[in-house]
Amino acid sequence: MQFKQKNKWKKLKIWLMTIFCVMVIVPVAGVLVIKFEGEKPVIDIDRLPAVVSAKFDITGKVHDARSGLKKIRITMLRNGKETILLDKAYDAPEWFKKGEVIDDTFKIPVSVVKKEFPDGKATLTFEARDYSWRDWWNGNKTVIEKEIVFDTKPPQLTVLSRQHNVSQGGSGLVIYRLSEPCVKSGVMVGDDFFPGYPGHFPDKNIYLAFFAVPIDYTGEKGLYATAEDPAGNTTKSSFYYYLKKKTFHKDVLKISDNFINAKLPEFQNIPGVDATRPLVDQFIFINTELREKNNQAILGNGKKTDAQIYWEGAFTRLPNSAPRANFADYRDYEYNGAIISKAVHLGVDLASTQHVPIPAANKGKVVFADYVGIYGNLVCIDHGYGLMSIYGHLNQITVKPGDMVAKNDTIGYSGTTGMAGGDHLHFGMFIDHVFVNPIEWWDAAWIANNITGKIDAVKASANK
Repeated sequence: MQFKQKNKWKKLKIWLMTIFCVMVIVPVAGVLVIKFEGEKPVIDIDRLPAVVSAKFDITGKVHDARSGLKKIRITMLRNGKETILLDKAYDAPEWFKKGEVIDDTFKIPVSVVKKEFPDGKATLTFEARDYSWRDWWNGNKTVIEKEIVFDTKPPQLTVLSRQHNVSQGGSGLVIYRLSEPCVKSGVMVGDDFFPGYPGHFPDKNIYLAFFAVPIDYTGEKGLYATAEDPAGNTTKSSFYYYLKKKTFHKDVLKISDNFINAKLPEFQNIPGVDATRPLVDQFIFINTELREKNNQAILGNGKKTDAQIYWEGAFTRLPNSAPRANFADYRDYEYNGAIISKAVHLGVDLASTQHVPIPAANKGKVVFADYVGIYGNLVCIDHGYGLMSIYGHLNQITVKPGDMVAKNDTIGYSGTTGMAGGDHLHFGMFIDHVFVNPIEWWDAAWIANNITGKIDAVKASANK
């Protein structure tokens, strides 16, 4: 009997102990496991440039999904002087909960005074803690250090070329020297930027920048050379120039039903051309919106240029040809006595016999050879440093992208593809992203005075 009572009491103690463990020890152990979690906060810093100027932004985000964010601190150390950029604390959690904030972002505008923070190396320190009970209730800690270099001095840009005589719709060249490598440099013509390229001179700090003066440029914002260094410091340098303003020819082209009926079927499979609309409406769309898309597609090839000069001497024009339209002709299109559309002709039309061989105007690399809407079959040749020539309305193309061509090599045959009323060549030239007057590049004297003469003068000066 006594043995049974002892055994019963033993079972009761085990049962009570089990209940105690379930009700007390297990929850406490669970809380401790949660509270002593060891996952560190995550700091995600947006890309920081290696070199910065006096003003820049530090951006990023911080994350802790387990116990929540406790604090974030960002400091900058330079020459033993520490500057606190951010010191932010987050609300503490309730007993059985994680922190109130799991994710947060930061954006810190930094602006330093050069006398207090001189140029040179500096260290950014990012520190984040969470609400874990680890490290004697201080929490898990993540520390990231980033080294940056302060550079608040703008680059020096010295224009080496002398006089710059340019015309509306024309081309120009500026030669300049930089005091340091820059991420961007070139010439501004109003709001248009034309990049400069090194490599033509033994001195790698000397750059060539071919530029174009748009036909609608008024001269209000001026021309100047500009450069930006890796820290974002910029500089501008003016140079002497004379701008010759021009009045461009205006013409009225009469559009007939025969022309519309003959040409529009070629375009009706092009995206955007609605073949169900009246033919006149289709023509207006092709002559305006499609023309603009085609021009932008052609000009996009300017970014494929090589940083070297391929061409030599004056550019050649189609032999034994007569001009049929000039560069920058302003055209009104008349149908049944009413003006239905307007456009600007951004090349020179040259006519000879049917399917005449088309020569490359100068040495270069073919960067495009395909069909382009209103221009039909078209070839684009890179002559280096952003200078390009185009050949439109071809009946046949005999070259492909990547081919090197010499001056007068046959690249195709003339035709009537695109919006051509008869067999002819549409010849155009552009610099980087702006069409220019090809007639200048056909003129050996103009090239000597405005391009090669400047290059030779800088070479002679550099060799002294």
